[in-house]
Formats: sequence, C-alpha cells, structure tokens
Amino acid sequence: MPPKSHDAASLYHLNSNNLRAKQADLRVDRDGKPERLRTFPGSTRISLPGRDFQLSATLGSVLEQRRSIRDFTGREVSSYDFGRLLHCAYGIHGQREIENEWANARPCPSGGGLYPLELYVAAQRVEGVADGIYHYDASAHELELRKLGKFHDQIADLTIGQTMVSQANLVIMISAVFERTMWKYGERGYRYVWLEAGHVGQNLYLIATALGLGAVAIGGFFDAEANHLAELPADEQFIYMVCIGSCIPYNSAP
Repeated sequence: MPPKSHDAASLYHLNSNNLRAKQADLRVDRDGKPERLRTFPGSTRISLPGRDFQLSATLGSVLEQRRSIRDFTGREVSSYDFGRLLHCAYGIHGQREIENEWANARPCPSGGGLYPLELYVAAQRVEGVADGIYHYDASAHELELRKLGKFHDQIADLTIGQTMVSQANLVIMISAVFERTMWKYGERGYRYVWLEAGHVGQNLYLIATALGLGAVAIGGFFDAEANHLAELPADEQFIYMVCIGSCIPYNSAP
C-alpha cells in the first residue's frame, strides 16, 4: 500500500512523544540562545494608542457571542481598536521571572516564556494607518512598515480563494521563529509553537468580539507565497492568519 500523505505528520508525532524510557534531554547551549524579539531597524514606525486592557464586554458575553464572521462591512476601524487588539492579543505588559531569568509578560501562555511568534498585519481602512503590510513591535507598541499598498486581494488569492479576505480591514498573519522554542525543548518544542499560535488566535477572536468586530481564522494558504509577500526573514514562516474587520453588530445579526 502506498504511503498516505499524512504519514510524515504521524511519524513526527510519534518521534516527539515523551516516554519514560526515553527521558528528554533538556540541556541547552546558553550562548546560542536565539533573540527573543524581532525588529526591523530603519523601518518607518507608527506609534499605536490603546496599550491597555480596557474592554467593556464581559468574558461570559464574549465567549457566548464568539463565532467566525465572513461578511465585513468595509467601515473604517479606529486606531484605538487596532492598537488595543494587538496589545491584548500578544503585547508586552511587563516582565516576570522564569527559571532565574527575566522574560516578557504577555497575555497568553508560552513554553518557557520564550514567545516564538511574531505578528504581521495587512491593513486597509484603518484610522491613521496607510494601507500596507506592517510588523508589530510588541515591546514598543508600534508598527514597523514592511511595504505600502493594497495587498488584500493578493492575500485572498494565496489563501486558496478565501474571498472574504478582500473586505477585511486587517489580516493578522502570525509567524513562528521555531528555533526560539526548539532551542530549549527540541522536537517537542515544535508542538509548543503551534499550541501558542492557537492561544493567540483565540485571543484575537475574543478581543475582536469585545470590540464589536468580526474575526475568522485561516489555516490554508500557500506558505512560500505568503512568506515572500511579507518579506519574512529566513528563520520565520507564517503558520496562521486571522482576518478581522467591521461587521454587522452582533445584537443586530440574524
């Protein structure tokens, strides 16, 4: 019988299992520790408002209303909502001590506090932000310009024809620097990175809902084309996307 297309994934899952008979080797090269934050020196920067957790909706109401929204109205999104969305999802709001080292405090769990993800945003119809692709510097709460222009139709094409992308105000593209986590946890760390992307994706859903915006997650896209569009560094790759935009208010939706 020929191998199935998912056999490689099954093999990885098996080989990255923790077994009592095969204790994980957690010794690490401290001198080879990867950088914890990515920035693009020399980029045009935009300071964002909304570096807080001021969400008026209760957690219970947000959980009840959360759902995937694929119909966007095209109304402009405010700069405060944009900034608050990014900060509440994956911003840095302090420091905490992990294993005798200082780590960034963020609004989601991360294996070893290593935070291997980066957020890029394709923005259109956002108050005070020119249409384009940006990197989110979570430490400074600023956008770093990667390229100006309208890219939503191109992203809709590379997400295998998911046309709702074209009308969304924001396409938040989550990339992974796998080595930040695998440096410490080896093969098992690869799993941790994907788990963290799920945490951030749910944060984005809940915050968008609290702000009266719609969100829909995307897992299917042409990887190399997406990486090339945002001009990702060689050690990064996109693993998840979340479209967010203005929508019909939840209490008015059928």
